[in-house]
Amino acid sequence: MNGGGQGPSLHPEALAGRIALVTGGGTGIGRATALSMARSGAKVVLAGRRAALLEETAAIVRAAGSEAICVAGDIREAEQVAELVDRALAEYGRIDVLVNNAGGQFQAPAEDISLNGWRAVHRLSVEAVWNVTREVAVRSMIPNRSGLLVFMAFSPHRGIPGMVHATAARAAVENLASGLALEWSRYGIRSLAVAPGSIESEGLEQYTDEARRGWEQGVPLGRLGRPEDVSDVIAFLATDAARYITGTTIDIDGGANAWGSGRPVPTKEP
Repeated sequence: MNGGGQGPSLHPEALAGRIALVTGGGTGIGRATALSMARSGAKVVLAGRRAALLEETAAIVRAAGSEAICVAGDIREAEQVAELVDRALAEYGRIDVLVNNAGGQFQAPAEDISLNGWRAVHRLSVEAVWNVTREVAVRSMIPNRSGLLVFMAFSPHRGIPGMVHATAARAAVENLASGLALEWSRYGIRSLAVAPGSIESEGLEQYTDEARRGWEQGVPLGRLGRPEDVSDVIAFLATDAARYITGTTIDIDGGANAWGSGRPVPTKEP
């Protein structure tokens, strides 16, 4: 994933003057989101654990004619989240858009997921997401009476075999998104979730070709998604054209959630 080869989908000044913080900004959807934002005029704060990958993304953003700073760290650690927001506010004075893209999961049968494995996924995908969100909201968006919070859900929403720990976590942040829209609308803050389906990115490299073909067969549009299919929607949601959209989840899945699993039911164990 090189940041996307297509041209900008939005006007190059659609997000002029906006500051976007993207967690997990070094690869995949995070990198594509940073580029989509930058192509629309936003300045970007990139957060993630691997500094080298963040710098690669920053170089792509700068080549697109925008600004980017990188803050390497672990958002599971509260003090590092505070340092991330410190750096963003010191550099730009405000955060207008937070894209909670960072997350992690592994594929395993439900009976093989240990308590520690469950906790590891939820610590990153739920607890850390809340800590970043609260820090950004309290220190920038609430005082400024404006902002957009974007959370990452999963499609399909009915559950994914081998991913019950991850789908439970994403369901939690989907409800967090809608709940915050209800509470924080009084501060001018919009909050919503996007639910990507199966996306061609580094996260799919751990799976077999057979598994990938199975996912493709469940997509009415006939292909897996690309990171920019998601990132362009996120960039649009940050524009004034989306000013009346909040408290909802937007599926970006080629129709997969509407179709259902599209696969045979599991064979019964003897």
